[in-house]
Amino acid sequence: MFQNIDLILLALLHASFVFFVLLIAIIILFFLLLLTFSLALLTIFLLDLYNYFSIVYEYFEIVKGDLEFGLVLIVISIIHHGVDFFLVSKPSHKRKFNKFEVKAQRYFTSHIHVLKTIQ
Repeated sequence: MFQNIDLILLALLHASFVFFVLLIAIIILFFLLLLTFSLALLTIFLLDLYNYFSIVYEYFEIVKGDLEFGLVLIVISIIHHGVDFFLVSKPSHKRKFNKFEVKAQRYFTSHIHVLKTIQ
């Protein structure tokens, strides 16, 4: 019925193979383009993040002393309230605490004196 049907099928098979190879090449190129775009976007993001954190770090260096001082004040306040609670709840410990307070004052004054002589 059809003459040279085998040649037509061979041409169709060859065209399908060429189409498949070109399709694979286009997919690979699209993937590489997407990968390079993603890497460029990630690089820009990391550079912006680095610049942002360097600004935040410089600001943190400026307020670092204030933050440490605030933390020390909070700790002292908590200790003060804890000691008051301890003394109110157990009056018999007041004498022991007074002895400890005298020893602590002597210790701190001697260390402050040593620190002043070192400086």
